[in-house]
Amino acid sequence: MDKLIAIAATLAVLTVESGQLPKVLHKLHVAQLHLIKDSQSSSWGRAMLLPSDLKL
Repeated sequence: MDKLIAIAATLAVLTVESGQLPKVLHKLHVAQLHLIKDSQSSSWGRAMLLPSDLKL
């Protein structure tokens, strides 16, 4: 789990440094909506939607 956190932190820093943060956040939001739609059509239960107005 520690390696996964380190990778996520590194990717976050690289994303901010490259100026791609808005693009990445949009893609994550779209992927989240797809997961919610998929979960509603199966027996997964209810998925949680994270707030899109997170401040970094």
